[in-house]
Amino acid sequence: MKKVDLIPQIDLKEKAQKRIESLKNQITLDPYVLCIEKAKLITESWQKTDGDPPIIRLAKAFEHLLKNYPIFIKENELIVGNAASLPRGIEIDCFFGPIYEEELKKLEEEGLITIPKNVWFELREIIYYWRDKNLQYKIGQVINDKLWQFAQSGILLPPFRSKEEGVGGFLSSGLYIGIQRWIGALDFESVLTSGLNYLIMKAEEELENIRFEGKSDALKKVHFLQAAIISLKAIIAFANRFAELAKAMAIRENNPDRKKELEKIAEVCKQVPANAARNFHEAIQSFWFITLVTPWQAFSTGRFDQYMYPFYKKDIEKRISDSSDILELLCLLRIKDMELVALPARAVKRQQYAGLAKWHNMVIGGVDKNGRDATNELTYLILEAAKRVRTPHHTITLRVHETTPEELMLKAIEVVKTGIGMPAFVGDKSYIEFLLMNGVPLEEARNYVVAGCIEASIPAKSRQSKCTFFVFPKVLEIFLNGGIDPRTGFNIGPFEVDIEKFGTFEDFYETFKKYITHFTKLAAELINIDLACSLEFASPVDSILMIDSIKEGKNLFEREMLYENIGAISQCGLINVGDSLAAIKKLIFEEKLFTMRELKEALKNNWEGYENIRTLCLKAPKYGNDDDYVDEIVSDLYKAWVKTLSNTYTILGKSFKPAAISITSQWLGGAITGATPDGRKAGEVLADGGASPMRGRDVRGPTAVIKSASKIDQTCLQSVLLNMKFHPSALKSVEDMKKLSILIKTYFRLGGKHIQFNVIDKNTLIEAQKHPEYYKDLIVRVAGFSAYFVQLSKEVQDEIIARTEHCI
Repeated sequence: MKKVDLIPQIDLKEKAQKRIESLKNQITLDPYVLCIEKAKLITESWQKTDGDPPIIRLAKAFEHLLKNYPIFIKENELIVGNAASLPRGIEIDCFFGPIYEEELKKLEEEGLITIPKNVWFELREIIYYWRDKNLQYKIGQVINDKLWQFAQSGILLPPFRSKEEGVGGFLSSGLYIGIQRWIGALDFESVLTSGLNYLIMKAEEELENIRFEGKSDALKKVHFLQAAIISLKAIIAFANRFAELAKAMAIRENNPDRKKELEKIAEVCKQVPANAARNFHEAIQSFWFITLVTPWQAFSTGRFDQYMYPFYKKDIEKRISDSSDILELLCLLRIKDMELVALPARAVKRQQYAGLAKWHNMVIGGVDKNGRDATNELTYLILEAAKRVRTPHHTITLRVHETTPEELMLKAIEVVKTGIGMPAFVGDKSYIEFLLMNGVPLEEARNYVVAGCIEASIPAKSRQSKCTFFVFPKVLEIFLNGGIDPRTGFNIGPFEVDIEKFGTFEDFYETFKKYITHFTKLAAELINIDLACSLEFASPVDSILMIDSIKEGKNLFEREMLYENIGAISQCGLINVGDSLAAIKKLIFEEKLFTMRELKEALKNNWEGYENIRTLCLKAPKYGNDDDYVDEIVSDLYKAWVKTLSNTYTILGKSFKPAAISITSQWLGGAITGATPDGRKAGEVLADGGASPMRGRDVRGPTAVIKSASKIDQTCLQSVLLNMKFHPSALKSVEDMKKLSILIKTYFRLGGKHIQFNVIDKNTLIEAQKHPEYYKDLIVRVAGFSAYFVQLSKEVQDEIIARTEHCI
């Protein structure tokens, strides 16, 4: 591996700087224009293919979409492929869930979208057609009464509002067709090095050799391969449309420089993704075309610096491009990615995915299959592009190990200092050990990526159906009320309990854990119904871009994978429960300062009239201060939950995987949960992440935080998110940056999985909240993603403002 610690400062060419500035200026926070072209074309095809196998219907709808979708090339673009049918457009996604007219009007009132008046007639027809054909409707028909009451409670977010609506529908940009949004990484490397024509050839050969004798699933394999071939040919045809458009534009172009660029674009789009990429420009264009047609909202770009490096190296050695040219394309890719937008239509869901969240996790660094440092020149250039083009996406995650070069750590922290909240840092040690525990061979484990926020994934060899959030404080609230959910009035507990009769904390705690087990099983059942209703509607494009897909002949949700994580459940607010249990143990059972009845009354009245009890609860031991009294409770809660999930199975017969992320579910989880014994008031936002202390309660500095977090056995968890905030003055000098690097590596040495930083002062955030018009470019790290601060709801903004501000 070439030594990369002396990479010179790269100056972008003047023309490149102007191009980047021009295209970046088009990223505005103006409302998105609601488009219906995608939904209209899919509906046209779906109406004609009734009776065909589902996967064939999906392929034909995809083909119809890509052949007829309006395309355009913007001025100055080098990477082409529009995500919506209009600039600043957002399309209706009709497969996932219902869209309601009143919700669209709310979005318009909130300033998130504009709806052209001339689309309403066709729009209403589309909404009506899909009202009983979407995934949420199918799920609602299967849920029994007991599970329906649980679904309404919101213990598994978000709370269902009606059986037909479920969790609601989406608006999104991009050309993905399929009923599932899944989390994982595709086989980008094969597309770039072989091309789609090669996959088509292999699929046609396999199709030719299928024999039905003794094989009950042969017909299903035929349909899968037919659908894959239709879909892959459609992508090639789509790229060819851009080649023809660029060629036609070049003929009309008077500027000789732009004329050459358009001719180059035409050549590139004719080559990829049909065939192998021959240089870095073709590789990045091929990558973008695949991104457009896959479930981009929560997928990983994989180990981008690894599979793109051969193209970089070839360009440099053959002088096809220089480092400045490569940097320009990386900057343009960041801008291009901002065109992909997803927006849940249902109001409560919008809060859960605040800030137009998406998780295009570009993973860099780490070790190679032999355990050696995998850093290369491209690793640094990706960070440099993020430093120059300060956008929320792509998210960048740096894999860190014992021998990660100090130069790379400092480069990464230099980008963190810009305030964009990236890169996030993940520890190779904990992730690799977790995968080994789950039966993944060492070489494969070393090739892991994080998908979604920070979910462990093996590129093209694992897939998670989606991210779901289990609200621990809601379970505690129901337990304290004897099995009744105060918000809905439903008695949904597994058994009645009178918490005033417990004589010891141990009995209280063990009984509470039975409630956790019961509701975890119900959550798993709801997820399994979701999976069962959607298995046959997985996109053929996603499925074919998984390892051994042609040989298997099944969609990605019907296969068993190397790392089997189709079902995962993430906690929300477990830290609040740990703090609450510590307060109950200390104040009621040990010090007997008040009774359980008095606590119940205090919580019921949201602490009003019981301020003295709340003061005591707030002063009780709190997680995040290296205090074993509470840290051990948090650690034990995680152990108990891991044990429960390890004995809870998906419809494929594999155990559910425990995760510890939150996105912004801490807002929605808090909104539906009453006051809790940690001193929190009803409706207040819960603790973020999985290892982050409740904001403002970690008072002993960052070292105490990582020591508390390291007491959680993170090896057993698929992901554990830790947020920290630093004042900019804490990272002024190189020595300050080195101290942060040591803190990160120390945490990972202690078994930590992930850590990320906001570097911004509280006063700036407060001013941005008061005067958003002056802070449109202000970016913050929310959870496993960054977002423009002014696009977040006030509740989420307040939560970020209130996070503890550390110094080194």
